[in-house]
Amino acid sequence: MAIEGNAGELSVSVEVAATPEARRRGLMWRESLAETSGMLFVFDDDETRVFWMKNTPVPLDIIFISRDRRVVSVAHDTRPYSGEPIASAGPARYVLEVGAGLAARHGVARGSIVRLPPLAHPEHR
Repeated sequence: MAIEGNAGELSVSVEVAATPEARRRGLMWRESLAETSGMLFVFDDDETRVFWMKNTPVPLDIIFISRDRRVVSVAHDTRPYSGEPIASAGPARYVLEVGAGLAARHGVARGSIVRLPPLAHPEHR
């Protein structure tokens, strides 16, 4: 998948979490995350999404994406193991977790355009 940021395109190889179990597990307990890898959470509806870092040892950027494939908001450099809620700034259908700092280096911000992989579209699941 790719995001058109202000500082260039960010291409990310993603693992898709489209089932309730995969979304619950997320990146918990993972000790590392490759530079341009991440997890794409796919939901069937649009709502304010709330994530947390419980049991997640790697700092992340959490990118909330609307159904029209635009970035709603970005939570930068989240704190490992934190139970503090991290909410989207508006309704989101997708959430992308990548290593901390990646979004800032590529200028990913509210309104950035996102190209999703085919498996993220409901008609392909």
